[in-house]
Amino acid sequence: MKYFFDYALAERYGYGMAVFIAAETSDLQRAIDATNARRMRAGRSLLEDAQVADILSVLRKKGYLAATMDDDANLSGSGASATG
Repeated sequence: MKYFFDYALAERYGYGMAVFIAAETSDLQRAIDATNARRMRAGRSLLEDAQVADILSVLRKKGYLAATMDDDANLSGSGASATG
């Protein structure tokens, strides 16, 4: 399991939104892990891990976040450390 919360997210978007972003990214990663387990058994190539930047992009498209943020390149790899 990966841990996606990062204090840089909290500083940038506020604590509540940072928790939401981390939870959404974690949900996406769980789905990717389940899909990869099936793909591995079938001998197919695996999907890439979830990235916080992917979730930020979706939240912008849905209107939850402002359309442009200059510092998001610094957050694209935030979190994503293995915890268990």
